[in-house]
Amino acid sequence: MAVNSVSGGSSVSSLYGNRNVLSGLASGMDTEAMIENMVMGTKNKITAQQQKQQKLLWRQEAYRSISDKLVQLSTKYTSYTSSTNLMSANFFKPSIVTTAGKYKDLISASGSTTSDIKITGVSQLAQTETISFTGLNGLNNAQSISGSKDVNLTGTVDVSQLAGKQLSFKYGNKSFSITFDSDREYNSAQDVADEINKQLGNASISLSDGTSIKMDSKVKASVVDGKISFQFTDSGETNTLELLGSSSQEVLDALHLSGGSKLTATDKIESSKVVEKTDLTTRKSAGEVLAGTFMKFTYNGTTATIKIPEKDSKEYNAIFSPTNGKTVDANLVDYLQTQLNQAFGHNRVKVDDLNSADNKLRLQFSVTSTSNTDTLSIDSGSLHVVGKSGIFGIERGASNRVNTSKTLGELCGDTLANMEPVKDENGKIKQDAQGNNLYAFEINGVKIGEYTADTTIDTIMQDINKNSAAGVKVTYSKTANQFVFSATHGGTGGRVAISKKMADGTTDNLAARLFGAVEYGTDTNKQTTATLYKFDKNSGTFVESTEIKRTAGRDATMKAVINGVEQTLTSGTNTFNIDGFTVTASGTFDSVAENDAGVSFSSKVDSDKIVDAIKSFVEDYNKVLDEINEQYSTQPDYRKKYEPLTDEQKADMTEKQIEEYEKKAKQGLLFNDGDLGSLSNGLRFLFSNSDLAKLGINVSTNYAEKGKISLDETKLRAALDTDPDAVASAFADPLGQKQVTNADGSTSWVEDTSSGGVIARLKVQLDKYAGTTGATKGILIEKAGSQYSPLSLLHNSIQNQLEDITDVIDKLTDKLTDQIDTYTAKFSRLEVLISQMNAQSSYLAGLGGSGY
Repeated sequence: MAVNSVSGGSSVSSLYGNRNVLSGLASGMDTEAMIENMVMGTKNKITAQQQKQQKLLWRQEAYRSISDKLVQLSTKYTSYTSSTNLMSANFFKPSIVTTAGKYKDLISASGSTTSDIKITGVSQLAQTETISFTGLNGLNNAQSISGSKDVNLTGTVDVSQLAGKQLSFKYGNKSFSITFDSDREYNSAQDVADEINKQLGNASISLSDGTSIKMDSKVKASVVDGKISFQFTDSGETNTLELLGSSSQEVLDALHLSGGSKLTATDKIESSKVVEKTDLTTRKSAGEVLAGTFMKFTYNGTTATIKIPEKDSKEYNAIFSPTNGKTVDANLVDYLQTQLNQAFGHNRVKVDDLNSADNKLRLQFSVTSTSNTDTLSIDSGSLHVVGKSGIFGIERGASNRVNTSKTLGELCGDTLANMEPVKDENGKIKQDAQGNNLYAFEINGVKIGEYTADTTIDTIMQDINKNSAAGVKVTYSKTANQFVFSATHGGTGGRVAISKKMADGTTDNLAARLFGAVEYGTDTNKQTTATLYKFDKNSGTFVESTEIKRTAGRDATMKAVINGVEQTLTSGTNTFNIDGFTVTASGTFDSVAENDAGVSFSSKVDSDKIVDAIKSFVEDYNKVLDEINEQYSTQPDYRKKYEPLTDEQKADMTEKQIEEYEKKAKQGLLFNDGDLGSLSNGLRFLFSNSDLAKLGINVSTNYAEKGKISLDETKLRAALDTDPDAVASAFADPLGQKQVTNADGSTSWVEDTSSGGVIARLKVQLDKYAGTTGATKGILIEKAGSQYSPLSLLHNSIQNQLEDITDVIDKLTDKLTDQIDTYTAKFSRLEVLISQMNAQSSYLAGLGGSGY
């Protein structure tokens, strides 16, 4: 239920609102003022209720301020999830562990234990099960980058009219542009429509309310009778889409579109004639296209830009008008080789013509090292040169490594074409919303997902790494060109099983086709084995592979003497848990063989950690105590009664005046509050304990400070050094039990709140007044609610009172409305009668004056 603001008395205009009132036109009476006075009693009652409600809101705010601090104190110092849990005995236990012995640098430890532990040897360290695949199956790109087109450098070539060019639009009063991707080819009107729709999905505009929308939610392109046609996605669209004349003229010409054409309810943007394949390209001299262009290469992290000479320059003519007896193709290869030698070193990157026999150039760039670790990429280049639509057919970003941002269709389209897709329960091939076949990917018997030709390798890798049930993580090393699958379960418990088929036995496993299959077994010595397979495209079968590498999982083995008894321990990781001790090995050794005593441990408490936590607690505790005592002991200003301000009163005051007034009005709201008094008394004597005083925790003897505590660090550190168990006991001992006699004479056991450590006793008070769990919350939270117990914000005693007052205000407001309506109707009727009487008097007076 809504809470009313303090509005105070209404002005005349707000009192009547839209009512049609005849304001004393005939009677001469100030009827508005008369009605104002007649309803004043009801209005004053409303104001009084609103002020009462505001005081309750302030009281609720004051209670919540205290209860929030109590909850925060409890969370920080008594919660088992807190790093400063003073109610936990473990917090005070020895935690700084020192190793001793010849091999102490190979062993580290943490935690605490009562056992006598000595490490006498580590025979082997743990090893994670990993399977490494070189690149993607069937994608032979470990050494070179090859073009996909043969180019006649002395003839003409097809140049895209669209690649890298723009169409510009205005939607409503917002302009946006789309750019045709230069890394694809456009062979049909459908290719063009698909690209437009893709780029509309990348384009967005901002609306007046600050939100942003993607343009594919508003507009789409399609092919209608061979023409490119634009339509709104919503038939009820009221905005206009205009194709701007600032669009690339080449694109407008190629698609037979006109700048300035508009898409409305009656007009359309559409090609003026059928878009043919020949419209999408133009023929140009190969030499003219290449003149002055560039390609940007990166070799092992070093980037260089290789430029083709400008047209008609000496270098250009040496290539395209040769006099050295070589072909143009050979001259260009030699030129590129020279430039790459200068950029990266002699013959690091080799340039070849894969098609020299046909007098057509097909470029290939190869790394010459046999280490298989050299990386090469063509990151970018001039339009019409680099990109799928470029004359060489070399993709932008082409690399001799797997580009994991590319899709399965781009990298492994033939692999998918020869796979069995997923089928539904009716045996029908499953497809996504766009009609693409779905292929299942499984590792360790867990389906990672179903993917299409449009899915990127990155997406599949992310899904693998997010799927904890699969128990595998995957990474890709560009340097080694390896996909490394690592088991998340350490040692011999890890597996990277990749089956050839899915669980149904018929559906192909995409994981096996992309990378390879891994089948586990057991040999005669009961040791785990793994057979590694690669899919052979020629035979259509899986064959055993030596290219796939396995690192077998191995458990760490440690020998330890525990309380005098020698034990052999194994772990899937290099960390062992020994009676509360966490011991980690970083190397192997054998103390027994070297007649060495082994690695032993000594431990002590972390005094700095404990002192810092207790110091912080003292500060936080005193702050809470200060607020409780201030609210409880601060009296209202009895010299002047500060009622909450009405809206009319605030209108005549500055912000600072309002702030100062309300500070006074809030003063003393919780003065002598019974619950705060009980809470203050409950906390005041908690730390009055001689054992705590010995530890440096002292209670102030100043009555005005009402139980504030102080810390003597020197005493506390001394106690931690000499008797840390006593410190732990004083703070963290649990409450004891005591037997009590019930009203019916029976007996029962209850917690003895006078026993236990001081934090356990404090916890009793914190839960009593600020407990956030259970059917019944803490006293202050039941009274005012708390953000730490969300449901209590709507269900607390003050909130109930506020809602009751709101009901009263609503009733009084209805009454006020009725009164105003009643009085307004009566005075309006009176005005009408007086007006009629005046008219009659005038009429009679007129008769007398006419001589009748």
